[in-house]
Amino acid sequence: MYDELFDPRKLIQGYFVQDNDFVEDSVHELFPAYLRMLSSGAAKGGSLILVSIGPLIHYTIPSSEYFAEITFACLNDKSIEELQKWLKNDPDAMDCSHAIQFFCELQGSSETWIEKKNVIQQKVQNVFKCDIERSDPLSPNVLPKADCLLLVHSLEFFCESKTTFCDALKNLSSLLKPGGHLIMTIGLEATFYMVGDVKFPHLCLNEGFLRDAFTNAGFVIKEHHIYNRKMNSLYDIADYRAVMILKACKESDIKCSGT
Repeated sequence: MYDELFDPRKLIQGYFVQDNDFVEDSVHELFPAYLRMLSSGAAKGGSLILVSIGPLIHYTIPSSEYFAEITFACLNDKSIEELQKWLKNDPDAMDCSHAIQFFCELQGSSETWIEKKNVIQQKVQNVFKCDIERSDPLSPNVLPKADCLLLVHSLEFFCESKTTFCDALKNLSSLLKPGGHLIMTIGLEATFYMVGDVKFPHLCLNEGFLRDAFTNAGFVIKEHHIYNRKMNSLYDIADYRAVMILKACKESDIKCSGT
């Protein structure tokens, strides 16, 4: 369904541009929280792997200041195509200038959006397909275990059940070194979201389940924040009750599920 109907550009246009209801309702809360998690000094190091439903370049804006190398682990082929075009400055690449400028302003960065774009393009070393059902999600590509794993609106869109969510979380944890950190942004108690005119399912999850899932996957939760939705206008495109950002430390390796 995703490879056929999912449009990464419509995802960006619908949720991650300036003067957008989702940005006002959720991103204005999640993004500063992510900045605080990075600036605390716990989540930093040589490498970051970003797992996302789409080409969400805006989360690399602060990440590029704390990590030497960034890898995009994409859950669908169309997002890979869009990211590769953008990294190569292809004339047909999606225009992210307004998004980068907006998030630079939100971060309080003194760099121009062009300077920040150049930094991001230099830091992004890999764009790989990610199969969350595999015990080695990036196979056949091989990477050293990362210092930080960032999951931005990802597993809840692709997992059909709580069991497959837990299995996918364990599989992704294999990409992270012990002592490394995982940061996740996720919608709570949602059942669907829209990308353009297409309605996609969203696995309905709550805080208690997520706490247990992370513990069972070998993580210790260090902090989490929940922000209730404020704007009723968003119910037509996504029915989440709240959004959560969570930071956890990988304490041990857990045997993975999958192939």
